[in-house]
Amino acid sequence: MAIGSLVLTGCSGGSASAEKQTASAAALAGEQKSANNNQQNYADTGVVVRVIDGDTITATVNGEEKTIRLLNIDTPETKHPNEPIQCLGPEATAYLESRLEPGDEIGLEYDIERLDRYGRTLAGVYESNSLVNADIAAMGLGVAVLFEPNKRFYQQVLDAQNKAKDQGQGLFNPAIECTLPGQLAGPLAPLTEPPVDPADIAGTVAALASLNAAIASGNKLLGLIGKVVPNIDAKNGPVYWVHQALKGTGSKNLEKALEQAREKRVNMDAKLTQLKSAEQAKKDQAERKAAAAEASRKAAQAEANRKAAQAEAERKSAQAEAARKAAQAEAARKAAKAEAARKAAVAEANRKAAARAEAQRKARQQQQQKPKKPSSNPYPGYTGPRCYAPGGQTWKPCP
Repeated sequence: MAIGSLVLTGCSGGSASAEKQTASAAALAGEQKSANNNQQNYADTGVVVRVIDGDTITATVNGEEKTIRLLNIDTPETKHPNEPIQCLGPEATAYLESRLEPGDEIGLEYDIERLDRYGRTLAGVYESNSLVNADIAAMGLGVAVLFEPNKRFYQQVLDAQNKAKDQGQGLFNPAIECTLPGQLAGPLAPLTEPPVDPADIAGTVAALASLNAAIASGNKLLGLIGKVVPNIDAKNGPVYWVHQALKGTGSKNLEKALEQAREKRVNMDAKLTQLKSAEQAKKDQAERKAAAAEASRKAAQAEANRKAAQAEAERKSAQAEAARKAAQAEAARKAAKAEAARKAAVAEANRKAAARAEAQRKARQQQQQKPKKPSSNPYPGYTGPRCYAPGGQTWKPCP
């Protein structure tokens, strides 16, 4: 249920504490009814017709049915045409119904003003010689109010109210969620929890979120109380008077808790900033290490590439040198082969020349050994052109 509705509306039937409060009220009403049935002398007597709400009844007085508003007591609203039911309003009505049943005799005492602006009779109502106005306050189902000049029953109702306050009854019971103490207890709890000291960013963020939610809830309730308190009317009168009865301690405690919570938030914000700085420093350090490792890796890779390139260059150089040497060896082999072929050719030429020379020598030798034939040249020493005679047997030097 939202805080706004809790402050101004009732929680009838929705709370085990409220139901227990109603049962206790009914039991006490029965005890009070049977305690003393001897009527004293009152300004007027009447007979109950019915209960309208927690502080208003109709009764027959001097043969006339009248609406009676109990003086100096204000109970939570249940019958306002334009407003929701207020906290413990139905319980206050139920209590009064258990005290003043139809046909019960009541005594009436009046104050200075006999009628209110609505024409209702203003009175102190006695049942079994007990002031019902005060009995309602003693149960914590109503609060003492003072509207001058009518103050005859105020102190008695106020004393009963203080008893209810001291005992944590009804509207002063923090266990009932819709009461002002109950509403204050909810937001106060997370605000007054011991400070947490998360060790990490996620825990601190979660704790801050929880604290911010509690502060927002407390601020909202404080704002609603601030709006309610200045207005004393039928809508929020009980809330106002409960606040007055508590002397504002509820809102003061809430304000103090909010101030402490804000201080905790400042500290947690600082802690979060510190954790984030540490985390960022750790991240930066990790990035620096990663960058250094990457630089080292790249340097190692570059060195490896350099060595690989050097090795490849040396391999290619060695390969080129080997190829050069192989080419040189092949050239040397070919040169040697050519030289050998040349020498062989020279030798063969020399052999052939020698053979020719030997053949020529032998031929000359044989020629020398043969008898010489007469020369067929009738013109010794003539080597010129020859002119042959017909038949070709003879010639003579041509002219």
